Amino acid sequence: MMVPLSRGMHSPMWRGMLACVVLLGCVRLPDAPTLPTEDPAFSAPEIAERPGVDEDPPPAMVILPGDVVVVRAFSADVTEYEGLVVDARGQVHLPLVGDVEVGGLTLLQAEERVQAAMRRLDSVVRVSIGIEDPDGHTATVLGAVSSPGSVPVRPGMRVVDLLASAHLVLNPGEGEFAADVDAARLVRDGEELPISVARAYEGDPRHNIYVRPGDHLFVPPVLGQGIVVLGAVRDPAVLRHYEGIRLTEVLAGVGGLNERGDRTDVHIVRGPVSEPLVYRASLREVVNGNRNDIVMAPGDIVYVTEEWTAHTGEVLGRISALLSQPTSIGLLYVTARALSDSP
Repeated sequence: MMVPLSRGMHSPMWRGMLACVVLLGCVRLPDAPTLPTEDPAFSAPEIAERPGVDEDPPPAMVILPGDVVVVRAFSADVTEYEGLVVDARGQVHLPLVGDVEVGGLTLLQAEERVQAAMRRLDSVVRVSIGIEDPDGHTATVLGAVSSPGSVPVRPGMRVVDLLASAHLVLNPGEGEFAADVDAARLVRDGEELPISVARAYEGDPRHNIYVRPGDHLFVPPVLGQGIVVLGAVRDPAVLRHYEGIRLTEVLAGVGGLNERGDRTDVHIVRGPVSEPLVYRASLREVVNGNRNDIVMAPGDIVYVTEEWTAHTGEVLGRISALLSQPTSIGLLYVTARALSDSP
C-alpha cells in the first residue's frame, strides 16, 4: 500500500520520531539485551491464545446460489433440464413447474423438493439432481496473497489448502509485503473463528479446519508486526517476525551488510515511537561467539550504520532522514503503520 508523502509527514509517528531526535540527542546507547524481556522498560504486546475448533466434521455438499445444476425427471419418458442456474434467492426455475427453492439443501433434499413440485403435474415422476458446475462454492482470500479474490472450495479443502490456492506471500518481491500469518483471521457467517493460521501450518487439526463456502480469510501484511531493516545492508526490506527470530537471521534475510556496513555498530529501535528504546549491537561479537545472538521483537527497526554512532539522537536522526526519502522502503512501512493507528 502506497500512501501520500505529505500525509505521512504529518502523521503522529513522524512527529514522534522528530521529537525523539531533539529530546534524546545526548543519551548514550545501551547494549541490546539478548531477549526483549530482559529490559524491564520493554513491554511486549499481549497476544491472545486461540484455542482452535474441537469439533470440525466435514461439511455436507449442498446446493448454493451460483451453482449450475441438472435435473432429470423419470416418468413415461426421461426429461433432462441442463444448465439451470441457482439464483441469488437460492431458487431454480423449471419449465411448467416454476421456481423451486433448493439453496442450502443437500442433493437428496433438493431431489425431494423438486419431485414434490413436479408431482403436481405428474403423480409418478421421480427426480434426480446433479451439480454441473459448483460456481457458488467459493471462499474469499484477501491481503498479503499473490492471487486475492474468490477461490473454489473443493470437498475436503482445509485452511492451508485455501492459502496455497491464493499463493500466500512469504518471500515478497518488489511492491509486496510479506504475510503476517500470526494475525490472519477466518470469518464465517460474520463471526471470527478462534483458529491460528500459523498453527494450521504446523498441522494442528483444531486450527487447520475444513473450509466452507462463504468463508472469508484475511491475511494482513506484516507492517507493525514486522521487522524493518534499513541502512548499510544489501536489500533493505520489511521481514516477517516469528517467535525466536534472531538478529543474524534478520540480517541474512536482507542479504547481509553491504561493503560500507559497520559490523560493530548495528542499532535496534524498539517499542512505541513516543518512547522508543534504542540499543547498540555488534555483529562481530555475535559471530565471534563473544556474546549471544539477539532475539528480535515484533515491530523492531534494525539500522546498520556506516560508521560508529554513539548517541540515540544520532540514530533516530539518521533513520528519520532515511525515511524522508519517498523511494525508501521504510517510508512504505512507517507511514502505513502510522496511518493504520491514526483515528
